[in-house]
Amino acid sequence: MYILGINAYHGDAAAALVCDGQLIAAVEEERFNRCKHSAGFPTESIRYCLAVAGIQIDEVEHIGISRDPSAHLHRKILYAATRLASGRVARDREVRRDPAPTIVGTEPDESAILGSVDHPPVLQSNGDSYRRRILRQVRNRLGNAARVRDLKDDIRRALGVPKNRLLARVHHVEHHRAHLASSFYVSPFERAALLSIDGFGDFVSTMWATGEGNSINVLGQVEYPHSLGIAYTATTQFLGFPHYGDEGKIMGLAAYGKPRYIEEFRDIVRTDDAGRFRLNLDYFRHHAEGVDMIWDQGSPVIGRIFSGEFSRLFGRPREEGADLTHRDRDIAASLQLRLEEVGFHVLNHLHDRTGLTDLGLSGGVAYNSVLNGKILLNTPFQRVFVQPAAGDSGTALGVCFQINNGILGQERQTIMKAANTGPEFTQLEIAGELDASGLEYEVCDDVELTRRAAHDVAEGLIVGWFQGRMEFGPRALGNRSIIVDARREGMKQILNERIKKRESFRPFAPSILEEYVDQYFEQSHLSPTMLMVYQIRPERRRDIPAVTHIDGSGRLQTVSRNDNPRFYELIRKFYELTGVPVVLNTSFNENEPIVCTPRDALRCFQQTRMDVLYLGNCVVKR
Repeated sequence: MYILGINAYHGDAAAALVCDGQLIAAVEEERFNRCKHSAGFPTESIRYCLAVAGIQIDEVEHIGISRDPSAHLHRKILYAATRLASGRVARDREVRRDPAPTIVGTEPDESAILGSVDHPPVLQSNGDSYRRRILRQVRNRLGNAARVRDLKDDIRRALGVPKNRLLARVHHVEHHRAHLASSFYVSPFERAALLSIDGFGDFVSTMWATGEGNSINVLGQVEYPHSLGIAYTATTQFLGFPHYGDEGKIMGLAAYGKPRYIEEFRDIVRTDDAGRFRLNLDYFRHHAEGVDMIWDQGSPVIGRIFSGEFSRLFGRPREEGADLTHRDRDIAASLQLRLEEVGFHVLNHLHDRTGLTDLGLSGGVAYNSVLNGKILLNTPFQRVFVQPAAGDSGTALGVCFQINNGILGQERQTIMKAANTGPEFTQLEIAGELDASGLEYEVCDDVELTRRAAHDVAEGLIVGWFQGRMEFGPRALGNRSIIVDARREGMKQILNERIKKRESFRPFAPSILEEYVDQYFEQSHLSPTMLMVYQIRPERRRDIPAVTHIDGSGRLQTVSRNDNPRFYELIRKFYELTGVPVVLNTSFNENEPIVCTPRDALRCFQQTRMDVLYLGNCVVKR
């Protein structure tokens, strides 16, 4: 039985395919169309999933999407009607006073957690125009709901097949239930507490539950307009990082500041009883004017979320590209600390309510690896599972398993230990691309390949590493990676100058053989998907300076011989040469999505100053 899961109509479009309870494929659309965080419909992702299974669409019995237009519909209508009836005159007056632009549009989806771009033109506001905006939001909501309900038509058009070939039963899975399913049904836990926390999806920002066997029991939620993800995105925009996905930059910047604005952020995000929280809505505009999200099968563009109160509290917003000030660093540090405080507030309530010590974590906020790395230190939880595509793309996977296990009651069979669920290429295909490129190359056997790569890394070369199936999610985990020597203090600057072009305050990640974790880090809980930040032991920081952040931390990936034997062997041989079982691992790309095909890898190699490229068993040197 084949089940196809889809995330569509907003950022990080993706598809996943399950057969008889086994995960066959999962991939993001951005890897095919080369547009970061690609929104819209995942046409090529669906094509890939069907191709890797060797099936046609009429062999799929169930299709699901991680949106349910009918979920919380009465609350949505009541909310819009209340706003329409009130007119919100006071808010309109504030909008006219506010020197920043007013944003109109629909209520943001959960993808609003990830960022926005340049402001739209200023629009004047009055009572009548406010009512028109509310009516527009209602119309847009109904239109978007219709698109979600017409899923079969979009699949038919995408694949170019007649409607009568789509025989599958269609499921609309509520957004956060898809997140919860993605963190439980593929976890190693028979019973677990579950938390999904992001921007918004189906009118909810946060949902907590328990999972046991084939069932997920929702215990509570936080609804629109209150959202921890929205607070993080709004502040990210205020600090001059306007693009979709920029929140991770603020997480890195926070280590350079001091949380001297923590009391201000405790007012901006307030905690309530029973693990809940709420926003001080004076600082936001998503609830009053709506926020436009614009895309054309490309990167999402989100309007400005923070209100003029942010400026009255903190001063002028930072312009994109301007020098960072002590104020900016301290705002980032204060925001990160408040995120952690509120996160632990929710998690400690969840533990008190359930008594469970295993945790499944999902949603866009689950990409905050600094928060994740502190969970075991600040809550009673003892084990944490974070699926590699914890954000919106991972809901495609969650949909599959919610249908397979939660709806159909099939036996759980998959434990997701690795992220290698995307395209792979044969040696013949790789050689064909190399021959077409005109580049000279050598071919090595497996033993010689990892030996040479380890030697190149130890010699200080920048190594492109393209092996096996592409990873699902935002992290390169040893299949589409750039590998360098973590012992060399200047390597971070060299990487940025020659390839990555990243801000200087952003750290690079250590990949470590899993049996040596407790020798280098102060925590030993495994982190195979690079979604945990731990403190590096003080006596080890001088050994791996290129991956040691300013606060002594590292966002580590633990590498297992069973889960990625070729990457493991590279690091093991590097350890034999140097006595250090750690390399610097960053994604194989240059301001673009992670490379997918050999052609992508060759283009990146030729456009940058990478020293050597390992494509399967082929080696290309400059």
